[in-house]
Formats: sequence, C-alpha cells, structure tokens
Amino acid sequence: MEEEETSLNPISLSDLLHRSRPVTGATFLPTGHPTPRPKPPPPATPSPSNPQTPKILKPFTHPSPLIGTLTLTTPPSCSNSSCLHFSDHSATVCCDILDFNLRIIGQTIRVLAWNFIPVKPHGGYLEIIRWCFDEIGTTKFNAFYLNSVLPTYEESIIIPRCLVYGILESVSPVTNVPCTANKTGTKNLNGFLAEVTVCECELCSSRDRVMSLDDLIGKHGKDHVFMKSKILYFCGSASVWYSVMSRLVGGTVLISGMKKKMVFLGEGKSLMMYVSTEKAIIHIPMSVTCKNGGNGRNDTVREKGMCSVYTGSVTAMYMQGMVVELDQKVLLLLTDNQLSMPHSLRIGAIVTVRNFHIEDPKFSWTKVTIFGSCYKTSIRVNVFSPIESGCYQVLQSRSLLRKFIESLQFSARLWVLLVVSSFRKKFAGVLSETEILGSKHMEGLVQKYSSSSLPLSVFRFRHGVLSEYCLHDLCGCGKEIDYSYPKLVVPISNLISKCEDMYIKSLYEMNRQYSSIVCGGKSHDQPFRKILKSDDMNIVFLGNLRVSEHSGKLQLNDATGSVDVVIPDLPSVWSVKDIYEINEFDVVMEGFPRNLEHLELLNNDPFACGNIFNHFHFPRRKNININIYIHCYMKDAKSRNHILRPSVDMEENLTELESGLFHLLLLVHKFPVQQKFPGDYVVSNNSSVYAEAIILPWNLAHHNNEIDLIDSYVDKNRCDLSCHREIPCTIDCRVHCEKSTINSGNLLNCTTAAKKVLLEFKSDSFSKFESLRIGGYYLTKHHYNGLVCTAKGSDKVSVGSKSHLWNVSFSADEAGPTIAQSVDIYLHLSPDHLSFFEVKLRELKQDLIIQPINSIKVTSAPTQSGAFGVNLPTGNLLSVQGRVMAVHRSDQIRPFTRAHPRIVPRVSSVCIHVLVDRNIVKISSSLSEHSYPTGFGPGVKANFHRVLLTAGGGVFKLTPASFIEIDSIIIDDDQCSNERDITSVTSVVGTTTSLLTGPAVLISEMTHFSDRKKMRLHCKVVSVYILVMEKTSEFLQSSKVNSCVNFPLAGFIMDDGSSSCCCWADTETAMTLLGSHKWSPHKRTKRSSYKPDKKLEACGYSMSRMSDILNQNGRVVIKNHGSVFDSCLDAAVSVDSDGALKESDEQFLKALILQACCSNTWNVVGSVLDSEALKQIEEQLQRLDMMMKLPFVNIWASEVSHLDTLNEGRKILQQLLKSEC
Repeated sequence: MEEEETSLNPISLSDLLHRSRPVTGATFLPTGHPTPRPKPPPPATPSPSNPQTPKILKPFTHPSPLIGTLTLTTPPSCSNSSCLHFSDHSATVCCDILDFNLRIIGQTIRVLAWNFIPVKPHGGYLEIIRWCFDEIGTTKFNAFYLNSVLPTYEESIIIPRCLVYGILESVSPVTNVPCTANKTGTKNLNGFLAEVTVCECELCSSRDRVMSLDDLIGKHGKDHVFMKSKILYFCGSASVWYSVMSRLVGGTVLISGMKKKMVFLGEGKSLMMYVSTEKAIIHIPMSVTCKNGGNGRNDTVREKGMCSVYTGSVTAMYMQGMVVELDQKVLLLLTDNQLSMPHSLRIGAIVTVRNFHIEDPKFSWTKVTIFGSCYKTSIRVNVFSPIESGCYQVLQSRSLLRKFIESLQFSARLWVLLVVSSFRKKFAGVLSETEILGSKHMEGLVQKYSSSSLPLSVFRFRHGVLSEYCLHDLCGCGKEIDYSYPKLVVPISNLISKCEDMYIKSLYEMNRQYSSIVCGGKSHDQPFRKILKSDDMNIVFLGNLRVSEHSGKLQLNDATGSVDVVIPDLPSVWSVKDIYEINEFDVVMEGFPRNLEHLELLNNDPFACGNIFNHFHFPRRKNININIYIHCYMKDAKSRNHILRPSVDMEENLTELESGLFHLLLLVHKFPVQQKFPGDYVVSNNSSVYAEAIILPWNLAHHNNEIDLIDSYVDKNRCDLSCHREIPCTIDCRVHCEKSTINSGNLLNCTTAAKKVLLEFKSDSFSKFESLRIGGYYLTKHHYNGLVCTAKGSDKVSVGSKSHLWNVSFSADEAGPTIAQSVDIYLHLSPDHLSFFEVKLRELKQDLIIQPINSIKVTSAPTQSGAFGVNLPTGNLLSVQGRVMAVHRSDQIRPFTRAHPRIVPRVSSVCIHVLVDRNIVKISSSLSEHSYPTGFGPGVKANFHRVLLTAGGGVFKLTPASFIEIDSIIIDDDQCSNERDITSVTSVVGTTTSLLTGPAVLISEMTHFSDRKKMRLHCKVVSVYILVMEKTSEFLQSSKVNSCVNFPLAGFIMDDGSSSCCCWADTETAMTLLGSHKWSPHKRTKRSSYKPDKKLEACGYSMSRMSDILNQNGRVVIKNHGSVFDSCLDAAVSVDSDGALKESDEQFLKALILQACCSNTWNVVGSVLDSEALKQIEEQLQRLDMMMKLPFVNIWASEVSHLDTLNEGRKILQQLLKSEC
C-alpha cells in the first residue's frame, strides 16, 4: 500500500471501547488514493418479515486515525483462530484488514479509515479499510519464520531443497490432534492443514541441493504450471499463521524449510505431508493474495464435486450464523463446529466464498440453493459492511443436537435448522430451551423428532478434520443423495399468511366471475372456496389441540397462533397436553370475493426459509374476512408426546379400562355453546355447556370378580346394580395408539329403568364435550362419585376434568371392527346376542326419544319482534340430514333500537339451503356465529338436530337448542361450491327453491281450501295463458345478476289429471317452468377439465336470444286467444316497438312455450289467490286487452322443482304401510 502521512489527531482504542457503540471513521478518507474502494451494495428493501430499515454506521464528526501494531498472537479472550489483532498503547482488539500484506505483521501502522463494532464480552472488533505504515524504512525484510513469527532481513536468501511453491487452494480449521514423541509419550498439538497446487516443471523438480530465489521469480520462473496437489501441516507454534494463510487462499505462496513426514490418519490410512519445522520460512515476494477472486461477481466454478469460488453480498444471517444468505437467493451453511470465520462476516458485507458444495434440495414449499461448507471452505471479506449489524460469533456449543446436525447431508441439515426455528417458535413459553434443543448429555425434542423423520441415507459418519480434509472425496462430503425430503414443520402464523396470500391470488385469477344464488327474488353472493392439500404444500402440522376461549371451537394451537380444525373421527381420549403431528390434511379457505377485491398480495413468501428462521409478524390485512380451517382425520395424525415424555393420560386410560364396572350411556343431544354478550369469552371459568344423555339399563363388567362385587354392593341409595340377564362379550380396548388389550366380560341387563340426564361440562372439561357425537354410545366407570351414581337423585350431573367417557361400538363375533370411526372400545357379541341387544336398545329409543308428533311445544325459540312479551312460535322438533348447498343472509342486520346493545345483540337472519332426498330444504336461522360449527357452509353433509317445523306455514327454523353436527366436508376441488359440476341436474332447481312442504292435494280439491295454506301439487304445464317479457332495469340487473329478462306477468295452465288451474308465477319461477333458468357457472382453473352440459348451453342460448329480442323490440307480450289447452298454435305475439317481430324470433318464442309444455312433471307449492290478488291481476290483464274469464282456480306458485317419481313413489308406499300399521 502507498505510504501516506497525516497530521491528524489519532484516537485510541480505549476511547472506542469506552463509547461502546458502532461507529465508523471512514467518512473523511484522504484524497489522492490511486484506487477508490468499491462501494458496498445498498441494503435490501425491508420485507414484511424484517420490517425495520437497517441502520448505517454513525460517522465521526472529524477525521480520527488509529495508530498501533498488527500481530498474530491470539489473546485468551478470543477463540476465533481467523482473527488478526490490533494493539495500541491502551488496548488490544480483534481486527480484519483489506489489502492484506505480509509486511504489515508486527509493524506500526496508521489506520486512516475504519469501522468499529462493539462485541460482548470481548470488547470490540476493528475493521481496517485503509492504512499506511507509520514509519518509512521499517519494511526491508522478505520472509518470516513460521515458528517464531520473526522477520528475516537478509537481502539474498539461499533456499534449501525442501520447499513448496504454488497456489494455496484451501486451509483446514485449526484442530487439536495427538502426536507421538519418542521419550515423552503422547502430547496434543494445535495445527492446521493447507493444500497447495505445485508445479512439476524442470526448475521446480530440480535435485540441486540449493537454488537461488531469483531462479524462481526471474525469467526462468515465468512458465510455471501448477497442477499437482500437496498437503502442508502447520503444527505447534506454526498454527498461529492460520489467520494469515486463510487470507492468502487463492494466491501464491512460497514456503521453505518444510520436512516430509508420513502422517497416520486413522483406520489404516496414512499420507505423505510437508510438516513445518523450526527452520520453516514463508517468503514475502512470492506469497501474495490472489487478485482475481474479489472482483468478479457470481463466478462459480465446479470441479470434482466442489465449487471453487462465489462472490456475493451478505443479505441475512440466521441461526446464530450457521446460515448465511447471499444475494437473497443462496443459503451458505456454516454448521461445522470447528470452522473459523472472520468476525467481519456481517450483513451488508461483500464476501468471496471458496471451496464449497452446491445443492438444490428441491423443496416443494420453496426454491433455494444451498452452499454446503466443509473443512476446505474459506471466506474472505472484500468490502466491509456499512450497516450496524452484529459481528459473526463462533459457536462453541458441542451439544448432542449440534453433533447430530453435523452428521447429516447438507439439505437435511437445512431442514433440521428449519425444524429448530419452528419448534422454538411453536413451543415458546410451553417448553424450555433445554427440552426443545437438548444439552450435551440429553436429546431434545428437535433431535428426537428429526431422527424419527429422516431416512438413514442422509446420515454419514464423520472421520475428523485430518481424514476429511486429506481424503475429501472418499469421505462422501457433499455427495448428493436421492431421497424423499421430509415435510416442513411450519408455524401456524406462517400458514395463515400463506393461505391468505394464495386465496387472494386465486381471486385475481377469477377475473371477477363470482358465484351467486337467487332466493326470494334476490341475488346472494356465495363464498368462494379454495382447497390446499397437504401433499401439494408438503408441510406438516405439529401442535396442541384445544377449545378456543373466544369461539368455543376446536383449534390446533402453537405459540405463534391457532387455526380452527375439523376432525370427524376425534377420539374421546384426546388430551390438550399431547403434541399431535398431522401429516395428511386439507386447508379450506372460504370468503366472499366481492368483499376482498381491495386486498393485495404479499411481496414475500411466508414459507421462504428466511421467514421460517426470522421472528417475524406479517402485517395483518385490514378488513379481511377469510375463513381458514383445517380438515383432517385422527387416523392420519399421531401423538408425538412419547418422544418428549410418556403419554400419561393414555396410560391412565388404558389402566382404568383393564378392570371394573362400567355404565352404558346413549347421547341424545348436544346444546350449542352460547355467548352471553357480544365480545365475551365463549369459554370462561364460569361458563358451561350441556348435553342430554340416557342412562341405559345396561352395565359392562370384566371377568375379574366384578360380578361378586355387584352382589356384595350394599349402598342402594345411589346406584342399583342388580341385573336379570347377562350377555358374554369380548372387550377390545384401543384407547392407546400403540397398545390394545383384549379381555372377556359380560353385558348386564339391569332391573332399573332407563333415565334421561343433563350432562354439564365446565370449562375444564370442554375437550370431552367436543368429542361427543349425538347418537353415540359411551361407557363411564362405576364408582361412588361417578356420573351415574350421583344422578339418581338429580336430573343434572357435572362432568369433571377427571371423568372419562369412552366411545363404544358393538359388533358380531365374525364381523371386524369398523375403522372409519374413532372408537375406543369394541364389544364383540355373538350374532344372536347382538340381535337381542339391538332390539332392546331400539325399544328404549322409541319410548324415550321419539315423542308423539304434536306433543312437542317449543317455548325458547327466538322472537322476531323488537318488543318483549310476544307469543313465541310453536311446532314440531325434528332432525334434518343432508348436504348444504348454499348459505346466505335473508335480510339486513337489524339491531333492536329500543334495547341496550349490551343486553340484546344484533340479529341477522340466515337462510340455509339443504339438499334432502333430492329436494331442497330452506332452514332459517337467527343464531349467533358461534352456534355454527367450524367448516359449516356449502359442500358439507350435516345433521340439523331439533329443528323447529312451525305449526303455521311449515317453516323450518333453528332455535337456541338446535345443534348442527357435520358428518363430512367435501374437500375435492371439483365438488366444492366454487367448482362443482354444473351437470348435476338434481340441484339445478334446488338452488332457487326450498323444500316442497305442505299437504299433497289434487287440483280438483283446491277449491275446498279457503284458508290460503300452502299446498303441494304434482302437475304439468299444458299451455301458457299470458307472458309479458321485458328487459331488466339496470338497477335490478346489478343486484340480480342471474336475470337479464323480467316477467312482470306470467300465467301457466297446469293440469294433474283431476282438473286444471291457472298458475301465476314470478320471474324466477317463470324462467324455471320455461326451462330457461340461467345458471351462473363458477370460474374454473385452467387445469380443470370442464365440459359444459348441453342443457346448460341451451339455457344460456335461450337467455341470450330472449335478451337480444328485447333489446330490438322492447316489451314482448304472448297471449293465448284460442283454447287454453293449445300450447302455442293460437298464441299471439306482440311487441311495443313500431316494427314487426321477426318471424324467426316469433318461432323461437313459440318453441320455448312448446318446450315448457313437453317438460316433466313438476312439484308446485302454492296457495289459492284471494280476491285482492285476483283484482290486481285483472287490472293488469285489462291493460293488455284481456279479460279474466278462466273457469279454473287461480293459484300463486311460490316454489317449483322437478318431481322425482321414484322418490315420490317410495314416500307414498311408506305412508301406506304406516297407515296399515
């Protein structure tokens, strides 16, 4: 470096240490420097995972040089062997230097530009950017002794024969190895290895005893070709040169005085090396730093399984420096404990990495390139970072987890590090760091989980530094292995952000083609559903199950967040303490696209490695309403609790079931969780939920003298255990995932009668309530304070946290157990005994559950009025089972204006369309959102228990006592509401009509009904009496997207064989009867193989053709002036415009009428029109020059659907059979 002088006042190291803050002295650089330093790249734009903008080092207010000496000796306070050290009169600190020169060692220099970074507890770290010698004439030497670090001042050096001259390819870490001596025995020496590629030309291979240095560097030494590799061993005192040699990698070195020795590497392997001696010298003129590696960018060269060089910017550091991100696209793994990297390896620095292994792990959840470090890897900093980032710290931990990571292949190492980061986030505050990471003598949760998830092919035996460095290719370092990569353990917070982003991306692909449904003459948007399968994301869930305090719903939980979960086969023995691993699942996302158009995509992938490593929080989008939940089965999950601690709850369950007496219960009903006031916790310390059960007169006893116990039981006040019949059975207990027991026992038919009880579940036992299924059978242990024993004098019993309710199933001896459901206990009976038992249970159900049809009166149904004291609706309670087709609001949210908002919550009416036996049922509800189970919506098969069928009008309503139980959720994309096949004709009419309720009558009988109750007809269209068609106004068209044609007046002649009637209909019903109902096809992805139905294409054409006719002619009127039974022969078609209707358009309209008359039989629900309604129709007909002189009864059709002849026949047959009984 060019020498410069300055009269500036220097600053001491003690001043910098006293300030104890990052600072730079590189602002006031002297002018006249021949080569300006390249500027470091600007820091990366902050991402959502790292929202803070990096701080730039604060500069000094005036030029402040440092004067001191640079040495190689390592102080006890720093264990990093790659550090140089700078000392002045006040202190000593570790340092790094640009433009390194061997002549600087031991000399006094003036540091003109520098960065200072405080380091705890070592004081600080100095980065020397520009320097010069403090005194001229002190650098006239050209060699150093390796052992003593003393310079040699001879101007002419005669080099002994045993020299090494070539390119320094790599250096190994400093390691401590045992060396054998003759008399003193064995002693440990520090040392490191270096690989030098030498030349084998005539000059370098000369056998002369001595040669002149001028022969190597003069005209005879210009044609060297460095090809042959040799290993040098710097041992003992020469190991202090590691900090120098690591900076010379890639340059030429000349070292003399080495001695050849055969070094034993272990396992019968040895290698000839050049070992340092007391006379070993490193020569300055030939030992220079390579000038090629630091200037090029991304010049990666592969050779023999390794990459030689890569230059890039450090953009992030994770896991305490074990993962270094380069250029935001490469992850450099520095996981070997013995690697020594410079402290100046900081975020924002430009570095050159040499001798590394490159891998593409092909993770399905993200794309990343891995640079795997080995014992030949070295890093040199070319440009220091201007950012206030911490120094690289060498980890000295030798825990079992660290050794485990070092034994893996590189992509497996990265996966384990991701598991470490995820587990620390997931179980923060739940498990200690020692339980998660382990220690030097104990395996932690991460190691136990990883070792059970990784295949044996990714493990490799480590041979030590000497063997792996010298026999690098033979040790398998960097060898790529083809195996199935394990799934990513993702924190729930990352999952939610990822799902929201993918859902919004899907909305952009929809191009605003939204799904809607028409109900009651109004169009309602339907939610858009997107399904993400676990196999596509290749992720796994790990966490605890719990019941949410806010919603009362089952959730999968970790320390980062929670997500609702639907588990149809949830066992009764699940525990909130267990850690569950769920491998097979589906993430279901639902929302209304029209309300989410304002949302934007994230500019960062939540599943990227950096976002898994970082402690980040993605900014929550405002006004986002996307429902996200997990659908899975317990058969696809397993408890990971045993890898950390024994599953105590499972063991206790199995022990308790091995002996004793058990009572049999039938669960009749579950009452939904109620929220007292808006904003309150649903699950609080003083809240309860309830279930209704029947204590059956049956007990289960093991063959362990329990029957003798029954006879000797004295206290009859609580529980009468006497019985009059015994049925032998085999008891198969499967409450433990890894254990099962099979015992023999008896079913005892007790003399006591069955009894209904109300089960109360406090907040600490909500988990038991969650696993109960209506209609399921359960066993509970008999003891003095048990559920059954305490229920004799009370109709309500409390289920505590220590009470157990085991799900039980019955089967014949030769029949295997049903695996589709989660059952804790299987009772195997003989076929005869099973038939007898089923008959007895059926009789009990008829007596206790099925009530007379008109005897059930509901007094707790919600009022629809704002005033109190009104009569509540009454009717029959029944169960409805079917597939939910649509859910929408039937009115606006209306608060009670005269009530306090804290006392009476806002009421919103919801209409639920359910497909039952190929008919559509409409169920209205005014319940709060907490009353609906997770996953409820279009595409689910559900049971609606205790639905109120009102006495007047036949309307289905959900009451506060109603409970919805989901049987299954359609998780196939092709069957979801947003992508279900439009060719399913059974649901075509069903999407616009409700269940056809009311008595079935003949048209000839309708004149006898004057109370205007709804009646059900089975009839056909035989003619059209009047049709008035006009184009829908712009206002109505915007709110009624499925209709571009309006029918202000429509009358059809219907006949059922007994008589005829005139059926008047609204627009929606008219389009249905004409067969021209337009359907709103859902947007499909480009990959979906969608083939439209021919009928659907015809409907779309009809609507388009009618729209064109109305655009050209205005209003169109079709009148029937002939016989009412002539469908279209005498139909007159007129238009409002001056021009005449085209003949082709007239033929099309008549063909449309003919098509309606040729359609199948319809189910029509309607009522007889009263005089007021008839008067209004007559006024409209008079305006069209028509008179109301039909000899038929006039009805108003409120609901229409196709008649399923086969299903209707079955119903009639069932009614006939019941009437005969």
